[in-house]
Amino acid sequence: MSPATSIWQRLLARWRPDRCRSLIMLGIDSGCHRWHGALSEGSAFRIRVFIDDEPWNHRTRIGDAPVHYPSELLALLQKHRACALLQVEDNARPAIDATMLDEIARLKIPLLTLPAQLPRDPAAVLRQMLTSRAPER
Repeated sequence: MSPATSIWQRLLARWRPDRCRSLIMLGIDSGCHRWHGALSEGSAFRIRVFIDDEPWNHRTRIGDAPVHYPSELLALLQKHRACALLQVEDNARPAIDATMLDEIARLKIPLLTLPAQLPRDPAAVLRQMLTSRAPER
């Protein structure tokens, strides 16, 4: 992408109304719940799906977001047009194999690690992480 295109895209983004951006969360621990609650208060981001590998959690809901198995992750990323895959530091997360991580990287969907301590403005922190778009593993 050329610098001119990047500037043009940034200008267009300012004129477009902010759309709710879809996210998928790895894990269902307390840190994930805190982030879900904080992001649900605003209108910029929505956690659409939680991923957990425990069978007794499958198809339950956290707020308005269902819990799915890790094997469904790629299809869910595409279905919800997720802008990022999230995990919370120091929280348990389901096992995601290397092949799936490679496919997620190929789709250019960043895997972001959120701080365990909820910041004052969670949406701003997430927005900053997305603009830097440093994919993790």
